[in-house]
Amino acid sequence: MILWTFCGLISMVGALCYVELITSYTKSGGEFTFILDAFGPVPAFLRMWTLLFLIGPSSNAVQALTVANYLTVPFFGCDEVSVPRNAVVLIAICVLFLTFFINCISVKWTARLQVFYTVAKIVGLIILIVTGLVFILKGNVSNLRNTFEGAEISITKFPLAVYSGIFAYSGWDYISSMTEEVKQPEKTIPRSVVISMSTVIVIYLLANIGYFSLLTPQEVLSSDAVAADFGTKALGDWSWLIWLFVALSAAGNLNGAVFGRTRTFFVAAREGLLPEFLSMIHINHLTPIPAIAISLPFSMLFILVGDALILIKYLTFIDWFFSAFTIAIIPYYRWKYPNMRRPFKIPLPLTIIFILFTLFIMVMTCYTQPFYSFMGVIATLAGVPIYYLCVWWTNKPPWLINVILKVNLFFQKFFFAIRQEEKTY
Repeated sequence: MILWTFCGLISMVGALCYVELITSYTKSGGEFTFILDAFGPVPAFLRMWTLLFLIGPSSNAVQALTVANYLTVPFFGCDEVSVPRNAVVLIAICVLFLTFFINCISVKWTARLQVFYTVAKIVGLIILIVTGLVFILKGNVSNLRNTFEGAEISITKFPLAVYSGIFAYSGWDYISSMTEEVKQPEKTIPRSVVISMSTVIVIYLLANIGYFSLLTPQEVLSSDAVAADFGTKALGDWSWLIWLFVALSAAGNLNGAVFGRTRTFFVAAREGLLPEFLSMIHINHLTPIPAIAISLPFSMLFILVGDALILIKYLTFIDWFFSAFTIAIIPYYRWKYPNMRRPFKIPLPLTIIFILFTLFIMVMTCYTQPFYSFMGVIATLAGVPIYYLCVWWTNKPPWLINVILKVNLFFQKFFFAIRQEEKTY
């Protein structure tokens, strides 16, 4: 409970830091846009590189596989290990295709789908909370008295615990990737972040109290799917409902990630750091179909290979680094541009606390997982020669320029896309 509260508050501080940056820039692109403006194209390109080829596709694959696992387990009537791998992969690919297709067709339908997923997640959590409270009122409180029983306090395991806790609160950074599509972002975004984060913290805490009405601390610590295990004990034959709600929750995470990250690729292309066709929108649907479609094959590859979780371990250190790097812009710009327009200002001490906390997690990650951290750095730095070859090198030979123009024209025709006519930034 302490960890869940701590992770929730840290996530809210991080979200409010992003709100200051969002309302100051009012441009889509998220971390890429902020880093590009503050530190230049090379670090911005490296952030985009990790999102496009590494973090984005691997996390998409994990979410799609999670949806598939939670849909297939009740159907086959067995545990996750016994479910046929081919069935899981096929369903995951179908979920991935459906999500990308809806994102390509309509922004409105994508938003409606996200609302549906969010409502489903909240309904599922309310079912868990109410069920847990019923058992508590019946006298099942023994586990609540011994919640620290069997707990192991270790500074070396703290980063992993924080990763797990903050992952549950993740998603607040996606709004920074789509600022241009939000009406009155100066008013809407701060209000929505505070309300949504506060609500999520309360719901998660109540859900965890409900879990302990039936599950022992050892069962909670050893479980790979606490909600599913609780549902099996509490609801019996109706436990499939919990599996369904968890699947819908994972599908919502996937939908939000696809919608948010693809706007980063769109903006990166608009700034000249990716091929021009990725900055185009469909002539009828007015969606950035090229930028959406580019990450689909990489996501499918990670589903087929099945090593997406390993790659996420490699890149955890890098993800934290770019979070700290992005939020460090706040004190840097407070010093460099004291008169800069800031509709929302977070207290500077909170920003410093978040940066120091992030640096601590990075140091502990290097200490506990040096190989994964090193490989993550190597994978990120692999983008440096790509940047200098494709972006920095401007005096390319005429034949190569001609090839690039033909490639852009081909994909423009293929995706039936045009350049953005109305300036939204």
